[in-house]
Amino acid sequence: MKEAEIERLLQQFQRLLQQENKYLINNQPDKLMPLVEKKQKYVRPFQDYTGEVTPRMKELIQQVQTLQKENLLLTKQAMGFEEMMLKSIRSNLKTPGTIYSPNKSKKSADGISLIDWEA
Repeated sequence: MKEAEIERLLQQFQRLLQQENKYLINNQPDKLMPLVEKKQKYVRPFQDYTGEVTPRMKELIQQVQTLQKENLLLTKQAMGFEEMMLKSIRSNLKTPGTIYSPNKSKKSADGISLIDWEA
């Protein structure tokens, strides 16, 4: 593969990472999976390239690495937020809800439900 082809692939890969970055920032996870599949097709040409690395390639590689680090950070941040939300929900579900009975004493609820079946 020629240097110009690798540079072109690096530019395309960089644009793909910029698009991924935009989706991560705008919280659009449904659009990320197709990008992952597109990113995979770049792995083999980059691994197989044995030619000289030009200054332009070095510049593009640096930009790609920066974008990948930023995207990884955004992904970890989103996963951390979702994990925190799930922990919060789980801890709220562990404590039984209480319902006041007609004789003014607390009665433990049989189960937690979003629908009040007794109403």
